[in-house]
Amino acid sequence: MNHGKISIRYAKALLGSATESKVEDKVYNDMCTLEQSFKQFATLQQVLTNPSITASEKANVLKLACGKNIHATTKAFIDFVIKQGRVSQMQWMALMYQELYRKKQNTVVTTLTSAIELPAALQKKIASWIEKNQGHKVELRTEINPDIIGGYIIDIENNRLDASISGQLSKLNKYAGH
Repeated sequence: MNHGKISIRYAKALLGSATESKVEDKVYNDMCTLEQSFKQFATLQQVLTNPSITASEKANVLKLACGKNIHATTKAFIDFVIKQGRVSQMQWMALMYQELYRKKQNTVVTTLTSAIELPAALQKKIASWIEKNQGHKVELRTEINPDIIGGYIIDIENNRLDASISGQLSKLNKYAGH
């Protein structure tokens, strides 16, 4: 059995439990926070796989990594995963939960990159435009990258709309033969 199959099984079980309790949104937020913690703290995975750290210490670390307002369902899930000896796969379980949740909610993650922070009203308009054209709910994530000079880049799953100044300059250079 590989990590993917195990992670999917655990994520499905968590989603089922969270849905039954009508807290799937709260657990989703916990799993998103946990994923960000794995990205932000590269040593988190090392802590979880370190045999000299006790199971209860690992549980506490994971609960802290889920944020201040961790839901009881998420806490119980972490305790269960540790009891089952699957803590090393927690990052994958969090990712699988998010994927299953978004599929259930008919939601796509969209990243909006701009040179400066865009006003909330404009972000909302862009999200509404994407929802209208894609037929999905949008979970809009924003990034600021001054290197694009101006304009924006929208990434919707595997599709990119590059309306940035740096993107346009790159196209001009390409067509000019440079």
